Amino acid sequence: MSRLPRVLPWLATGLAVAAAVAAPLIVPGFLLFQISVMLTYAIAVLGLNLLLGHAGQVSLAQGAFFACGAYVFAILVSRFGVPPAAALLCAAVVTVALGVAVGLPALRLPGLQLAIVTFGLAALVPQILIKFDHVTGGEAGIRLRRPVLPGWFAAPLETWNYYWCLAGLALCIVITLRVLFGDSGRSLRALRDNPLVAETLGIDLTRVRLSAFAVSAAFAGLAGGLFAMVNGFVNPSSFEATKSIEILIGAIVGGVTSIPGAVIGAIFIVFMPDWTSQIDISLAGLLYGLCLILTMLFARNGVTGVVRSLADRVVRMAAPPPDARQNPAPPA
Repeated sequence: MSRLPRVLPWLATGLAVAAAVAAPLIVPGFLLFQISVMLTYAIAVLGLNLLLGHAGQVSLAQGAFFACGAYVFAILVSRFGVPPAAALLCAAVVTVALGVAVGLPALRLPGLQLAIVTFGLAALVPQILIKFDHVTGGEAGIRLRRPVLPGWFAAPLETWNYYWCLAGLALCIVITLRVLFGDSGRSLRALRDNPLVAETLGIDLTRVRLSAFAVSAAFAGLAGGLFAMVNGFVNPSSFEATKSIEILIGAIVGGVTSIPGAVIGAIFIVFMPDWTSQIDISLAGLLYGLCLILTMLFARNGVTGVVRSLADRVVRMAAPPPDARQNPAPPA
């Protein structure tokens, strides 16, 4: 029984990986498309979790970085014929540069003011996309040509895009684990818990904040590029200011300090509107808001927080009492 808490996470991870790899074999095409979109949101939510949950910085610019990555990818692929892998890398690099440019002045502001400034950026981006229509296509947007799949890949385009999104999420999870389980992770948590103590310990607060902001922006840019790849079309109406709010909702619902919570939050923001519409389309908004309120009331640490509490309770109930461990029964 004592090994159960250590085995369960590995078992759950293995089952999740196997299910994700095998999903195209059993999931129909349109649902696979929706799951691919969900994976792009999961990457963006994961980046916000790193910034909000581990660095304690409230940013509402994730939707703006998401839009930046999508348009960089669309422009490079549709107008310059850049291969998708190189275009995704460029999307991440450009959003890192934008994140640093925004972060240098903005991160000197306290929490609420930072949120307002970054939300202003999210509200400004759609107007910029419409204004510079000679580059972005304006309200008409940019339509991507159907990619030519390699000869060795016999599956449909939806499967190709799905595996690209799955690989992108896996890469971001590896980077997140590398950041959190090291000196950088300890610096982030110290910054979140008590900035004054962290500065006393010799931590460069500006550098740590800016690094977290840059990594978060890179994740959003990669997510935006993958979104453009999956959707095959981008226009300003897809990246309104509410996009940043949706990503924030996903982070809170899933759990701001949880990696699986990013996927759960993305499932909520992508599929919950459809599920509520299927119940009653006239009450879809009301049902969506009610689900969000109930989540906040009964899962203040997100869905993963509730699951973790239930799992700890089950493990405690399954474990033998202390007296039994200290005084085992003599052999017969």
